[in-house]
Order: sequence, then C-alpha cells, then structure tokens
Amino acid sequence: MRLELRDIHHTYSPGTPFEVEALRGVSLAVEPGEVLGILGGTGSGKSTLVQHMNLLLQPAAGTVLVDGEDASKLKKSELRRRVGMVFQFPEAALFAPTVGDDVAFAPRRLGLQEAEVEERVSQSLALVGAEHLKGRSPFALSGGERRRVAIAGVLAMGPEVLVLDEPTAGLDPASSRELLRLIRTLRDAGTSVVLVSHDTDEISEVADRICILEGGKVRAIGPPRDIFYANLGFAPATVGTVAALGDAGRGAGRPVRFHETLRTLAGLMER
Repeated sequence: MRLELRDIHHTYSPGTPFEVEALRGVSLAVEPGEVLGILGGTGSGKSTLVQHMNLLLQPAAGTVLVDGEDASKLKKSELRRRVGMVFQFPEAALFAPTVGDDVAFAPRRLGLQEAEVEERVSQSLALVGAEHLKGRSPFALSGGERRRVAIAGVLAMGPEVLVLDEPTAGLDPASSRELLRLIRTLRDAGTSVVLVSHDTDEISEVADRICILEGGKVRAIGPPRDIFYANLGFAPATVGTVAALGDAGRGAGRPVRFHETLRTLAGLMER
C-alpha cells in the first residue's frame, strides 16, 4: 500500500487568539514495505502530521491518498484498520483481564469469526515476542511487555501501514532494542512503518528514508546518509563522529548505522 500526503495544512484554534499553524504544505509518501523515520524538534508538527495519515485529524487543505484514492472517501473504520496508529504510552489503554482478551478486542469489533480472531491474536503476539503472556493480566507485566502487548493489539487489525509515535519513550535500553527489532521484522514482512522519534541514534538504525520537519514544513527527505550528512544538527552520534574526522576521514564514505560506522573506523585505523 502506498500512502501519500499532498500539500497538507493544519491549523489549531483557527480564528482565535490561540491560532497555531502546525502544518504548512507538507507533502510526502510512505512507500510499500519501507520504514520512514520522521524527525523534528518539539512543535515541529510530527504528531500532527501522523494523525493525518488515517484522518484522525482532518486537513484544513490538502489531500491524503491511499493507493491513489482520496482517503476521505473510504470508510473511517477501513482506513484506520489499514493505517494503524500507536501513540505514546499506548499501554495506558490496556483494560481487559488478560492479554489475549485485550489483543482480541479490536478484531472482534470487526465482526470476524472467533477462529480468525484467535489466529490474529496468536500471530500478533508472536510478532512482538509475547505469546507466553497471552493468559496473563496486562497489569502484572513490565513496562516493556505492556508496550509490546499494546502494539500487538494494533497489529491484530492487520494494518498495511503502522505508525509509531515515540514507541520507545520511557523504556529501558533492552526494551528499546526489542522494539527496533520488531520494526525490522515488520518491514521485512511487508508492513510499512512510520517511526516518529526524537532519538536520531535510534531512528538511524532502522529507517530506510528520513523526513525532517521544521516549523510545520518538510526541511529534507531522502535516504539517511544523504539527509544526515547534509543536516548535521539532526544527525546521530555515528554521523557526527565520522564528520568530525574532517580530512582524516577521507575515504570513510557516509556510514550511518552503528555497525557500519565501527567497520569504517576500524578500516581507517588499519590504513
């Protein structure tokens, strides 16, 4: 599925003293089977932007397209099934007595047969590595386990695009690494992922393309190595390290991910 936003504008509290123009003509596409990382400072419009992807927010101007079709003409339930949204701290919405019941809630609302519901629950829990938690109370889990269960609840809807808004916020390093592995697994299985994060080191490890938002506009979009080396203020520590070598790093290329950078630095030291 290809998701496209064309010239999206959004204003909060229009016509009042509190009017804020959050998005100012944003255009971008989420290509099938890719991880699109969205970076930007506080107030840059990141969360506002992703809420337009399944029309939780309606644009003041512009169009959202799903495989070339105007998303506003689709049923909202169908659109939000195809474009799943996981907000910050999604575990706060867990409510059922068991993990299995919680993950099954949305598929049951779709009117699916119970056998298919159970299959979706098992598959989504397996994807997040939480099959063994199915019979447990979500309130007895660790923070990382609860986060994975909450994501499984969205995956059980079978989204073609999964939007993750700061998914590692508040998690310990081990749980964060687990979520990054999950993002890679989903991408490899054909699900597109939109990852919103303040953590450039984190986003550089999984993103196929990067979009930098600034002041409600797209400052840059493209492959990580092109974007980060041209925008060092937004770059992860790996890029900053190589860039700081200056002439000494000639021949290093433009590594981005941690293992690429280590390999490059090792090669420079050998030479």
